[in-house]
Amino acid sequence: MICEATALDKYIGKSPKIFFIFGSEIILRNQARDKIINFYKKDGFDIKKVLNKQSYSDIEMEIMQSAGGTFLASKTIIEIIHDKGKIPKEIVKIFDSPNLNQWENIIILIKSSLDKINKTTKWVKKMDDAALLIDCRKLKTFEEKIWINNQLNFMQKEHAKDHVDRIIDMFSGNLIAQANEVNILKLTYQKDGGNNKSDADGAEFLPYEFEDKIIELNTNYALRIIKSIKRNDDNSGPLLVWIIGKIINISISAHQNKNKRKSLENSGVWSNKIPMYLEFIKQNTLQKIMPLQKKVYKLDLAAKGLAGTSKDQFWQELDNIIIQLTSK
Repeated sequence: MICEATALDKYIGKSPKIFFIFGSEIILRNQARDKIINFYKKDGFDIKKVLNKQSYSDIEMEIMQSAGGTFLASKTIIEIIHDKGKIPKEIVKIFDSPNLNQWENIIILIKSSLDKINKTTKWVKKMDDAALLIDCRKLKTFEEKIWINNQLNFMQKEHAKDHVDRIIDMFSGNLIAQANEVNILKLTYQKDGGNNKSDADGAEFLPYEFEDKIIELNTNYALRIIKSIKRNDDNSGPLLVWIIGKIINISISAHQNKNKRKSLENSGVWSNKIPMYLEFIKQNTLQKIMPLQKKVYKLDLAAKGLAGTSKDQFWQELDNIIIQLTSK
């Protein structure tokens, strides 16, 4: 059975316990994976095994051992990562097992890098009979609006509508940017509601503060935020890179526009931040800020594990670019 990623809620729990995630939209692939894992964790599936290319030869053994459930009636989620090329025979072989429908205590989750599948190929037909195939294709504009609105379910409806329109205007066709914007809005909206800790408690900083401190040219505070987030939530690295890239792109666009204030408004900068942005742009000339675009691109690759950079090198480069952006 094949379903759209946005319709997964209708099928999860009613389908076989084997899932094949594919499609060109990374955000939807990650969401589908997390949704499946979180759904079955509630049902007691608390042991998770991850198999990648180097361990494809272990797939059959891991499934057989986990399906046996010999260890205190354990329930296991087996995640198989297929990151490039054709579907390997070791994965296809899973669907040749005569006991496929009898594996009650394991979840098999195959996360593939394939953008599309051909429904007429043999392996797809095998999977279609025994698994739920989740298509994470690029969304159309009207579908993006529905998706964003669903992500903003923490807001009042009238507030959400304004943000949906603004996000689509700024980032139409870019679900990664839309997701990052939603993440920032979650933090900001919680702040307005008085749910976040104050700076005074010194326990942690939140990513939404990061933009403020950069455009305020507050080097020390921005570096403290990076240090705190690295310590408490190092998975937020990609979000910090996106915020830096957003600041740089907004600033370059303003430099190239005669009416800088209007350019900032069109870029979605909140009115209370425009004066800070104008001062930031004065300090960061076009000649200074343009080369930083390439550095942000490399940081983005590093954050995704595609640049051959260690975690420590990534965080050091993040510090370096902040120092360059905020130095007068």
